[in-house]
Amino acid sequence: MANVLSLLFIPVFAESLGATYLEIGFIVGIFSASTLLSSFIFGRVADLHHLRSVLLFGFGIAAASFFLQVFARDPSSLMLARALAGFSVGIYPGALIAYVHYRKQSLGRFISLGSLGWMVGFFAAGLIGENMNRLFLLSSFFYLICFLLAFRLRDIEKPQVNLSYFSLDTLLKNAGPYFALFLRHTGAVGVWTIFPLYLLQLGATDFWIGLIYAVNPAVQFLVMRRLDRLGNERLIHIGYSLSAVGFVSLILAPSYLYIIPGMIIIACSWSFLYVGSTRLVVERNPDKATSAGLINSMIGAAGVVGALLGGLFSQVFGFRSTMFAAVFFCLAGFLLFKVLERQSA
Repeated sequence: MANVLSLLFIPVFAESLGATYLEIGFIVGIFSASTLLSSFIFGRVADLHHLRSVLLFGFGIAAASFFLQVFARDPSSLMLARALAGFSVGIYPGALIAYVHYRKQSLGRFISLGSLGWMVGFFAAGLIGENMNRLFLLSSFFYLICFLLAFRLRDIEKPQVNLSYFSLDTLLKNAGPYFALFLRHTGAVGVWTIFPLYLLQLGATDFWIGLIYAVNPAVQFLVMRRLDRLGNERLIHIGYSLSAVGFVSLILAPSYLYIIPGMIIIACSWSFLYVGSTRLVVERNPDKATSAGLINSMIGAAGVVGALLGGLFSQVFGFRSTMFAAVFFCLAGFLLFKVLERQSA
C-alpha cells in the first residue's frame, strides 16, 4: 500500500512538471532500475545474514526516501527522488518471502496480501487525487509503521548457505522462469507507464482511474489465495496465455468502462504467473531470498526497458501501440519459458 499510494499519478505529475512522454518513461524506468539493483544485492544479503535486520533496514530507508519525494519540483528532481524510492523498495521483498517460506506459510496467501495493499493504495490514491505531496507523505508514514512493526518480528533460524555475493548461478540455472517473466512484464510495464494518461483520454476522472487500477489487485487478492493446489508449471502456462488475451481487450476498449473486463483478465493472469514463478524458483533452489529477490529484479529490469519502450511507442505511435507490443511480449515469454525449461530438463 505504501509504495502504491505515490505510484499511480507519477506519470500525470511528471507531465504537469513539463516532462515529455519519453521523459516520463525515464522517470518510471529509473524507479525500476533502482529496484532491480537493490533486489539483487539485498536478496543475497538476506540469505547470508539475518532476515529481520534486512527488513528493518529496508523499511527504514523506504520511509525516508518516500518522504524526500515532496521536494521534487521538475522532471530531473523527480527522477532522482524516484531513483531513491525505487532502491528502497527492492531491499525487503526477498527477505519477506524467505521469512514466510521458513515459517512454512503459504506463499500464495502471503503474496495475495500484497495485492490487497495495492488495491487499497490505488483506491485511496483515486480518492485523494493528484495531491502528490499528500500521497508522498502518506507513503512515508505507512513505511514508518512497517518499520516499527518489524521490531516485533522474531529472528528465525535458517540454513547456512555458502554463496558469493555476486554469483549469477541461481539466475542462470533458472533462466526459463526468470527471463520469460522479464519479457512478459516488459510488455506490461510499457502499457502501465502511460496508462493513466490513456484512461484520461478515454474520459476517466481521477476517481475512476484509481478505481480501475484497484480492480487489478482486488482480483489478484481473491485469486492468489486459491492457487496452492495447482502445479507451478501449469500456473505459468495459463498466466502467459491469459496475459495476451487481457492486453488485446484493452486495445478494443471504446471507453474507460470497457477497460474493467480486461483488467480482471490481466489480474488473473498475473496471479497465476507471479505465484507460479515465485514458488517454482523458491522450491527449486537452496538460496530462498536470492531466488525470490531475482523475481523482483526481473520485474525491475522489465520496468526499465518497458517504461522506456512505453514512453517511446506512445510518443511515436500512440497509446494503443504499447498494448500491441504487450501482446507480442506475452507470447514471446511463453515460448521462451517452454524452450528454456525443456533444455534445462
